[in-house]
Amino acid sequence: MSNRPTYDPNLSVKGPNRRNRAKFEKFWGDRRNRAITDIFEPGSTLKLVLAAAAIEEKVVKLDDMFDVSKGYIVVGGKRINDAHKMGILNFSEVIQRSSNVGSVKIGFRLGEEKYYDYLKRFGFGDKTGIDFPGEASGILRETDEWSGISLAELSIGQEIGATPMQIIRAFAAIANGGLLMKPYVVSDIISPSGAVIKRTTPEVERRVVSRETAETVKNILKMVVEEGGTATKAYIKGNLVAGKTGTAQIFDPKKGRYSRTKYVSSFVGFVPADDPKVALIVVIYEPQKQIYGGVVAAPVFKKIVENTFTYLGVPMERDANKIYLVTRSR
Repeated sequence: MSNRPTYDPNLSVKGPNRRNRAKFEKFWGDRRNRAITDIFEPGSTLKLVLAAAAIEEKVVKLDDMFDVSKGYIVVGGKRINDAHKMGILNFSEVIQRSSNVGSVKIGFRLGEEKYYDYLKRFGFGDKTGIDFPGEASGILRETDEWSGISLAELSIGQEIGATPMQIIRAFAAIANGGLLMKPYVVSDIISPSGAVIKRTTPEVERRVVSRETAETVKNILKMVVEEGGTATKAYIKGNLVAGKTGTAQIFDPKKGRYSRTKYVSSFVGFVPADDPKVALIVVIYEPQKQIYGGVVAAPVFKKIVENTFTYLGVPMERDANKIYLVTRSR
């Protein structure tokens, strides 16, 4: 887990008082482990759960067609737009190209109760139980508190608050064949003499979807990084990437509506897609100039994974005849 801006643990700030309140709040804000304390609306990264639920419940088939040619859909008097017009898409393409209109139509097929059930299955609205203090549980309202547009909003990843840890755990469940795992940081506690005082072993919390559904979703997530998808900038030569972009508007509580200028951009995925070694989420608050997760966050994902693979000695480049190993320097 890494956070920017970082902080110097040797520094301290007295207060707060009238003169230094802003400095005091920034100081303590920078010390937060935002991966587990901060919640945001995940946007299109939540379409992972939508797709998995729709496939598992058999309300869609991969070749089902969705007409999104208008570029928008009106639900309860609210207009929900696509980034651009896309014509007619099959189910897989709706996720690959991140069509909001198509996602809303899929959400309607699934229904409120089933979608809510899968959101809970994947861990949203509950703490992950990671061995760090200060974890937030996120926000997922029960269906009796939903409005007439909540199903549509949740289908595109809004009207829900999640931590980066909750989102990456949901994606890791697909990477793990449909098994939701309990995350942990401390693997072993070892005494000065070398004796193991405590050892943490991987713990399965529950199965969220079948292995077959997880495999199908994984194949769709691979398409996101291929030509025609929203995250071609996450492509890593020699290793298949499975992932999803997210671009969510930030809610402005003072104005009581979503901001038209402030966004959270993200990309989350796992690599290599067919034998996952690394799962990673990159979240960027209020990016400048560009806003889309595929443009802003995906290149950061690519760079971090490449550096991680260098450290781990994972194969990085291959062609039909050769495999080049990138080894860890010593």
